[in-house]
Amino acid sequence: MNNGTARVIGLLAALLLPTAGLAAQAGGKPAPASSTLQRQLHHTQAELQRQRTQTDQLRMRVNDLERRSASKRAQLEQRDREIEALRRKLTTLPAPPGSTPAPVGSH
Repeated sequence: MNNGTARVIGLLAALLLPTAGLAAQAGGKPAPASSTLQRQLHHTQAELQRQRTQTDQLRMRVNDLERRSASKRAQLEQRDREIEALRRKLTTLPAPPGSTPAPVGSH
């Protein structure tokens, strides 16, 4: 639901609620169209609240996934640094006599 729809709902509520109150003060019942609009307004407000709750839950989920992703990325970068350090160390070690060293970077 966008801001325009929420604004219309607010305006409807501002118009309908005082009218219903005046009818009750006069001893009459609200007109049937008014009660229908009241039900629609209540339903729309409930739907808006449900959507807000769902949006909040999805935002929390996205934030959690982004946090986890950043953590995993940091772990991978750390492992890459460790692997590179081990490769540099390996190239500085002397080869055992009679062996042919494997090219660096081959698996």
